[in-house]
Amino acid sequence: AVLEEEHGAVMTPYEKNLDFWRQLWRVVERSEILVQIVDARDPLFYRSPDLEDYVELSDGKKQCILLMNKADFLSPELRQQWAAYFEGTGVDVIFFSALKELHKQKRLDNAAGGANPGNG
Repeated sequence: AVLEEEHGAVMTPYEKNLDFWRQLWRVVERSEILVQIVDARDPLFYRSPDLEDYVELSDGKKQCILLMNKADFLSPELRQQWAAYFEGTGVDVIFFSALKELHKQKRLDNAAGGANPGNG
């Protein structure tokens, strides 16, 4: 409340929810790898360097990975530029397309004769 009043900062309901933070801290403590899933079209907007800093301070042994979803929207050149940028900042990055993987899974299911009824 003080930040909002004195600095005009706007806090989301998640930021105000202490249970949310306790759960996040608990997950970070128990995890060996932290994966942030961000939209590849604007990864810096969705990435949380503060979370990475917290993980680094809490235990320098944990690995942080940035999974850039919707990577199929990026050209190969842009993917290379983002990979170089994040490599320069020491962040491991993986390019991924959930839609592409969904289509691949459907092709596999179709090739298997639709043997997996749970994906229909």
